[in-house]
Amino acid sequence: MVTLALGIGVNIAVFSVVNAVLLSHLSYPDSDRLIWLADFNEYHQQDTWGSRADYVVLRAEARSFEQMAAYGTQDLALVVDGAATQERVASVTGDFWAMTGVVPALGRLFDEGITNQIVLSHEFAARRFAGERDALGRTVLLNGDTFTVSGILPETFRFLFPQQYSSGQERRRIDAYIAIPGASEQPGEPVTQEQGPAPGWVGVIGKLRSGTSIEEARAEMQTIHARLEAEFPHPLRGSRLTVAPLLEKLVGGTRHALLVLLAAASFVLLIAVANVGNLLLAQASKRGREIAVRSAMGARPARVARQMLTEGLVLSLLGAAAGLAMAYGTLGIVVQLGSGSVPRLGEAVIDGQVISFAFGVSLLTALLFPLGSFRSRNSRRLASLKSDARSSAGSGPLRIRGFLVASQLALALVLLAGAGLMLKSYWRMNEFPTGFTPDTILSMQIPLVGPRYKSWPPKDLYIRELLTRLNEVPGVRAAGIDVGTINTTVDVEGSSLTSPDDTSFAAIRMVSPGYLPAMGTRLIRGRWPTDDEALDVVLVNETFAQKFAGTDDLVGKRIGGSFLTGTIVGVVADFKHRQLDAAPSAEVYYSYEMAPIVRSIRVVVAAPEPRAIAASIREMVSDIDRTQPIYRFATLEKLLSDSIAPRIFNLALLGCFAVTAVLMALIGVYGLMAYTVEQRTREVGIRMALGARREQVVRMIVRQGMGIALAGTVVGLAGALALTRLMESLLYGVNSNDPITFTVVVISLFATAVLASWGPAVRASRINPASSLRHE
Repeated sequence: MVTLALGIGVNIAVFSVVNAVLLSHLSYPDSDRLIWLADFNEYHQQDTWGSRADYVVLRAEARSFEQMAAYGTQDLALVVDGAATQERVASVTGDFWAMTGVVPALGRLFDEGITNQIVLSHEFAARRFAGERDALGRTVLLNGDTFTVSGILPETFRFLFPQQYSSGQERRRIDAYIAIPGASEQPGEPVTQEQGPAPGWVGVIGKLRSGTSIEEARAEMQTIHARLEAEFPHPLRGSRLTVAPLLEKLVGGTRHALLVLLAAASFVLLIAVANVGNLLLAQASKRGREIAVRSAMGARPARVARQMLTEGLVLSLLGAAAGLAMAYGTLGIVVQLGSGSVPRLGEAVIDGQVISFAFGVSLLTALLFPLGSFRSRNSRRLASLKSDARSSAGSGPLRIRGFLVASQLALALVLLAGAGLMLKSYWRMNEFPTGFTPDTILSMQIPLVGPRYKSWPPKDLYIRELLTRLNEVPGVRAAGIDVGTINTTVDVEGSSLTSPDDTSFAAIRMVSPGYLPAMGTRLIRGRWPTDDEALDVVLVNETFAQKFAGTDDLVGKRIGGSFLTGTIVGVVADFKHRQLDAAPSAEVYYSYEMAPIVRSIRVVVAAPEPRAIAASIREMVSDIDRTQPIYRFATLEKLLSDSIAPRIFNLALLGCFAVTAVLMALIGVYGLMAYTVEQRTREVGIRMALGARREQVVRMIVRQGMGIALAGTVVGLAGALALTRLMESLLYGVNSNDPITFTVVVISLFATAVLASWGPAVRASRINPASSLRHE
């Protein structure tokens, strides 16, 4: 029952996640008719956000949709009673409220275009106000603009649209909603952000008219999009429009990983079934006399089979009930582990569908159990009546049990190989260059928003005051800021791209002089800039140097492009600053004072013991201006780890499955060898009576275990080489057939399987020949 509870419980927990994320409809009216509309970027092979002006045209001309809405999400500074926090805010327009079907718990929803009202989520109202009713009618500041709270949403409402957030940011619940003002630009014109904090770029959702197919809508929208591209060309508009079901857009990125986890859970169940099948075979071999008596008294083979099946069904149902109880306890842990990385994971519950799945699995499990090794022939029946259970147990059941144990080892090897590949991927992501120690670096974000920071001089004063105070804190080794990155084309004097497939794009990151030292960046060539030349020189990273010059030295050459101009004085090593699983890109480090626009700043502080000074640094920074929230305040190690939350979620679950499978497989090996020793007690006694030494008996038993382990590992290796190819999208810097990983997995599993047979072999070598003969 414990074995079955483990196998079935794992499958119930994973299926509840798959059911909530992939199979269940969104909790919006007619959610199967909700369609995602977006420009598709051919170069990056991904959807992009569109302009408000394009949305206005799509909404006015589309006939395939009965409703359409635009929205954007961003992290904004929200001030309540003088205390500022950074919250995720959705800006909406069009038919958003009608499409979601939400009814406010208190107050009312704002109408389209009303730009001075805000609707709060239930969680935010409870967190920042004395009570929900206390929040209604209150005035708050959002990025310095004044809003009045008009309504509170119900606790059950969820924002289920794709969110806008930059690399390294976590998935979060929406805390507040505001209206998007009308577009001030025309299609094809540069997108502006003149009216309040609402974003200039938006996502678009449409609701199909009843009876209209998605193919018809796709053809119509592509026609409108092509006309927009011809009449109002824009460099950021894609060449075609993505028209896809909203659910697919929302969870499509997690589908493959969840199906891999479901397959892994199924392997655990198969191992559990094989383990229980082994136990039932052992039991059946001892029940041979009972079955023979039943047959002799007139029981037909079908009657005996029904009895065996009924026993297996009762056992599997009991296991399913225990598995349900286990799933209830573990599902909360799974949800907590992956809530920030898997959309809709918080909706996973043990409901009627999941219970039906558990019942179906228990029925299937009962059918997979061996029905026993009873014999219907008269000769076998007579032999069973004349002998005891031990002597009647032939080699057939043992061969079947050996096959089941080998199958367990094969399945366990597949899971262990998958977990090993993901573990090596995680290790590769955490390979850092010399000097880069993210656990000694504190990082924080400050938005610099509001009326006070509308122009550059106040921002510059704040930054200078901030850096001065940070460098005076005891224990701070270095401090710096990063005010943002702009991707643009660059030109380097006398150099050319090393690959014809490359483009001249590079990331221009605007930083202070102390930023790279605070990040522990190593200088490879050239020198560090001096303070009096910071505005005239730049540094580039190793990837930039390889992309633009290969083995040539870029130091001393002029660089330009867009707002960038200067001389390259040094090349620094690549390092990861936001996304742990992102490949390094070509970067230029330019003075933050030359940035064309500064919307927020990222502060990094290097200290031997960052956690010891974290509280004092937060308070010191807050004292400069309490209207500016401090958010994403953590060590760089923690932020980088959070950036790969989906990978950690997959690794944790698959690793648990693999460990469970290996333990059950090894228990199966031990159980089979122990049973074999029991069945061969007379044989071992005779061998030892005839002069066999103990080490010979040990070798004989271990050799049998080695044969089973070898068969299981060979089959498992072939299966793993084939199946791990399905995991390629989940890996980083590792091939799906990585020889080192497979070698370690095969040797480890084979060795532990052989070791599991050592105990029964040693016990067999201690058998007293006289006692074993009397025993028979």
